[in-house]
Amino acid sequence: MKYVIASMLMFWAVFTWADDASVVRVTRADGDVEVLKPGTEKWVKVSDGDVLTRGDRLATRNRSAANITWSNGSMVRVYPNSEVALTGVIFDLEKKIEKTYLDIINGRLFVKAQVPEHLFSEFKVRMGAMDVRTQGSEFAIKYDPEKDSFTAWSLIGRLVTDVGSTRLRVDDGQQAEVTKGSNMSQQDVVMMEDKIKESLTKASHVLGGSLFVEEVLAPVGGNLMARIGGVRNRRGDAPYKVTFKALTGGGSGKIKSVTWNFGDGESSTEKVVEHTFTQGLYIVTLRVEDENGQKASAQVGISVEQECGC
Repeated sequence: MKYVIASMLMFWAVFTWADDASVVRVTRADGDVEVLKPGTEKWVKVSDGDVLTRGDRLATRNRSAANITWSNGSMVRVYPNSEVALTGVIFDLEKKIEKTYLDIINGRLFVKAQVPEHLFSEFKVRMGAMDVRTQGSEFAIKYDPEKDSFTAWSLIGRLVTDVGSTRLRVDDGQQAEVTKGSNMSQQDVVMMEDKIKESLTKASHVLGGSLFVEEVLAPVGGNLMARIGGVRNRRGDAPYKVTFKALTGGGSGKIKSVTWNFGDGESSTEKVVEHTFTQGLYIVTLRVEDENGQKASAQVGISVEQECGC
């Protein structure tokens, strides 16, 4: 217990500067893109840089599209002939979670639900009485209000949706087609076609960098750099097993030592390691040193809950 308390105190000491919900902006409006403000009846043309606030409805007309960006990292591509409503962006200071609620009235989106490694994310897309939830992933979703159905594709990370009493989990490279009132099981979640995956990967690249993709940090030479990889989901139910990878770049190219501190009194010197956490908030620290004595470090937050719904 003392390790959990110490870890929580360290968490607040290190990560106290990002305690506000994101500002949400339209960062690109192509063609005929309009917004309807709460309490008004007139649609107004959107310009690049316009801020969206709670209750705003954004519509892309024929051959039009828009990019929406959250200041803490999330991004959404709204495809032609789609309409969405921003119903809330909330920051839970105690849990360091940014919660976003987005409604699709009709149409199709590509979503990068992501925040920096010192924050946590809860992103919910609602379609009538149905919804999909993620703590951080890249996914596409298409909603047909006439059929009261949607299709969700996960490029990276996990989506969760409840169909009756069944909780479906859609992981990397999978898709699910859901109709309100249908009877479904996990077996109805299937792999997406290669051409769809290629299309979503292209959409991801167009939107910009991903916090989920493990890339080579830098070639040999210069300053040594470190990053924590392997972690798709930074929130989970207790007990929660997580795989960590020590990613390095720059420096001499030869790593002399790797040291992990999991924030609960446990440690490891392996480059790839699994660790199981009990309920609590933890700061996992990676420290590396190359053969020339250069040192680098990285940190990531892990939240373990009794029932996170993720």
